[in-house]
Amino acid sequence: MTVLFIGLAGVLGALARYGVSLAVDPYVYPLFPLATLLCNFSGSFALGWLSGGGALRLGWSERTRMAVTTGFVGSYTTFSTFGAETVHFLDSGHGWMAAVYVMTSLWGGLLLAWAGGRLAEARKSGGEAV
Repeated sequence: MTVLFIGLAGVLGALARYGVSLAVDPYVYPLFPLATLLCNFSGSFALGWLSGGGALRLGWSERTRMAVTTGFVGSYTTFSTFGAETVHFLDSGHGWMAAVYVMTSLWGGLLLAWAGGRLAEARKSGGEAV
């Protein structure tokens, strides 16, 4: 049953990812892959928060936590698109843009995952958010 929930949540995550692309890409793509960056940033924060105690705080079962983290967030975020977009920048002679995109994605994603985890831990212990 858990596999079914993960699959259903994955469908919803993919549709949400597509929705972000529809809302953002007409304004900035192909100049910059902002939709991918937004999905990866928000997904990193969400996964950090959920893994840092947010799912426990919400009282989620293990099945629900797996469905949301592995299914929804896993399909909502997109490393493969990030990789393909980076290669496109390189192939187009925009190495500087590839470097900016890689560094922004990497450090922004790590920072947001860390921030989400710290926020969940602070709230879990009743303390102030860092």
